[in-house]
Amino acid sequence: MIVCSCNVLTKTRVIAAAESLSRRDPARAVTPGRILKELGVKAQCAICFSLIRTMVAEAGVQVTCPEPLASEAQDDEAQDDEAQDDEAQDDEAAAAE
Repeated sequence: MIVCSCNVLTKTRVIAAAESLSRRDPARAVTPGRILKELGVKAQCAICFSLIRTMVAEAGVQVTCPEPLASEAQDDEAQDDEAQDDEAQDDEAAAAE
C-alpha cells in the first residue's frame, strides 16, 4: 500500500523505519518527519503525516507528534477575534447606556 504518493513510500517501509527509530533511541519521539528522514526523503505536502501516525501506532510503535502548529495558531487567532468582538460589544453596550 502506498502511504506517501509524493515520495512513493509503502506502508512496509514506513513501519520498518519507525521500528528502527524506536529501537535505536526509545526515549526520542518517533514522528512522521523523523521517519521520512530515516527513509532519505523530505516531506512534500505532508498530507500523509496523519496516516503515518495512525499506521505506525497501530503497528505498536509509540508515535509522539503534536498537532501542526498552524492549526494551533489558527485556533488562537479565532479566540483572539472572539475576545475582540466581545470587547467591542461591551463597549457598544456601555456607550448606549
